[in-house]
Amino acid sequence: MTEPIAKPMLSAEAARVAELRAYHILDTAPDARLDELTLLAAQICGTPIALVSLIDESRQWFLSNQGLAATETTRDVAFCAHAIQDQHQMMVVEDAKLDDRFINNPLVTG
Repeated sequence: MTEPIAKPMLSAEAARVAELRAYHILDTAPDARLDELTLLAAQICGTPIALVSLIDESRQWFLSNQGLAATETTRDVAFCAHAIQDQHQMMVVEDAKLDDRFINNPLVTG
């Protein structure tokens, strides 16, 4: 009897992206209900921008967007790419202009 061939273990990141893709939500049309939530979040937090972001292998795509003209960014400038690195720790950025991770980020400087 031959032993089954072991499948390579998926990394946590590959598994996360596979799960995201299984929802078939990337690049879908805007949803007014989510837009109401992001508008409310911006108002409550007193921020000019509020987003619902999804991160795939190479980009951050905005499922809902308030206060930012872009519909996506490359992953290398995505704040959320940092946020997903530790699912057990909330990421707080008090001032992106003073945070070493974002001080030179074009979303901050531009």
